[in-house]
Amino acid sequence: MVVEDEFFVALDIQDIVEGMGHLMDGPYPTVREASDALCSQKPTCAILDVRLKDGDVFPLADALDAAAVPIIFHSGHADDAHLRRRYPLALICSKPSSPSALQSAIEDAIRNDAGGATPPTSGEAT
Repeated sequence: MVVEDEFFVALDIQDIVEGMGHLMDGPYPTVREASDALCSQKPTCAILDVRLKDGDVFPLADALDAAAVPIIFHSGHADDAHLRRRYPLALICSKPSSPSALQSAIEDAIRNDAGGATPPTSGEAT
């Protein structure tokens, strides 16, 4: 699941996710749209911008955390110390980040799935 309100950043993330052999769910530019999507399908992992068109992503991050979905915060507006306290299992990849850094974060999130699930096979949605 990709929650990002900047169109070109979302396209870059899509290239990375699909280049890794995964399907991308999104991008969702608002907390509301992403929350609605979460009601119908649990993603393999979530890449979240912190500030979106309709506010901060934290209500969605809380729901993802409760569902044991690995989270990657990908934001230029992230307070690392706050995020690490609130979401100790989340990964933080500050913007701007290199494609290889985000790819590594995705691989780590999937490999270290907080729910203990088997790593997803290619084609599962991120």
